[in-house]
Amino acid sequence: MNVSWFDGSSMYQIFPLGLCGSPHENSWDWSNTWNAASRPVRRVDRILNWVEHLKKLGIKSIFFNLALQSDTHGYNTRDFYTLDSRLGSNEDFAEVCKVLHDNGFRIVFDALFTNVGRGFWAFRDVRANLENSKYIDWFKDIDFKSNTPCNDGFYYKAWKNNWDFPELNLDNEDLVQHIFGAVRKSEDLYRFDGFRLCLQEYLPKKFVKRFRKLCLDMGAGLGGSISLVAEMFDGIEAEKYIGRYQCQSAENRELRDSICNSFNRKNVFELAYTLNRQFGKDGIFKNVPMMNFLDNHNIARFASAVNDKSLIPLGWSLLPALPGFPCIYYGSEWGVEGWDEENHWVMRPAFEKPEWNELTDLIQKALAARNNSPALMYGDYKQIFQAKEQLVFERSSCGETIVVSINISEYDYKVPVKNGHGYAAFEGLHGDFLELLGGNECHYDGEFYMPPKSVMYLKRK
Repeated sequence: MNVSWFDGSSMYQIFPLGLCGSPHENSWDWSNTWNAASRPVRRVDRILNWVEHLKKLGIKSIFFNLALQSDTHGYNTRDFYTLDSRLGSNEDFAEVCKVLHDNGFRIVFDALFTNVGRGFWAFRDVRANLENSKYIDWFKDIDFKSNTPCNDGFYYKAWKNNWDFPELNLDNEDLVQHIFGAVRKSEDLYRFDGFRLCLQEYLPKKFVKRFRKLCLDMGAGLGGSISLVAEMFDGIEAEKYIGRYQCQSAENRELRDSICNSFNRKNVFELAYTLNRQFGKDGIFKNVPMMNFLDNHNIARFASAVNDKSLIPLGWSLLPALPGFPCIYYGSEWGVEGWDEENHWVMRPAFEKPEWNELTDLIQKALAARNNSPALMYGDYKQIFQAKEQLVFERSSCGETIVVSINISEYDYKVPVKNGHGYAAFEGLHGDFLELLGGNECHYDGEFYMPPKSVMYLKRK
């Protein structure tokens, strides 16, 4: 597997149409025959209000959800070559990306190639010209002897039977070259450093292999290869979509769910099991820089998903200590809540500027500890103690070892020295340590105390 820059990153996710306060529906200009969009409105500059905030927070890369011309929410694409006019023009976004690169951030874009929207220019051509359209074979299973509830006069395959999403036929070489041309244009304009490859499990392996080669051949904005993160509809199958001819990383939905479940059930067994399965001695992601997150644009905010709100800081202080790299969804660093299964715009709110509070302070300290620790960025994972509400593990690399403990109980917990084998054994901590989150010096002669509802990063002095 080619080495990516993800290992040492700390990422921040922005849903541009939401953050920038764009209208939830695009407008049409029928004189614009390419994508029928109205004149661009420059809203994308609002992202620049986050530059100093993210530098202070300790963020190294920014992931933008889909911002291409679309019908409504970004994932019903109209045009692969043009920024959504609700955000501005291509040139407007290129200026924003240059500022971000000049401030040291790498940039990751969403890439959705399974489907487009009904407003996609080539699909509109099929609707207008029917059997005479040159683009029939760009879409799957078009049949002029059948129809759909949209009553276009033909049937087409739609992703998950959602008629808003006509599926693309990626076996069509003209379509593939059209997509690759858009990727090359975007790289010229924005100098991106990576892609999140949406719904990779629905993409043909041949296409993914060719897309990976295309990205490897193009120079990334800050040097090195353009790296790929896989997104799966079923996150438990992530290991199938990482490899030499696929992505270097994947979204870690399984880990996110195990954290939420463990916190809500007041039992860290699922979290411990998941960490061992993924990152332990024979872990399936032991050498993979997984993208770890607690919330995003499609699922409940962590502050809404956790029943005991006093545990919210524990989740965010734990995330940077885990193998892989942390990704923070905009607004969650100051505790924004939000969840609506029917209206996902609730998880994609508009903000004029970022906020900062005690939770942000804590996340800043955790990211600073990670950014300055080879053990936390690249180290092996080894569990050294587990009880019902307590977990202790260590990360080791380059001669450095960091012991990380989490106690989700409301009581102090004394971690006892145990004789035995495997997870039943704990030799204790011995010597002087610096607790990186609080800056406190500690000395242990075996047993040690974990404060209630706490996360500690213990570095041997």
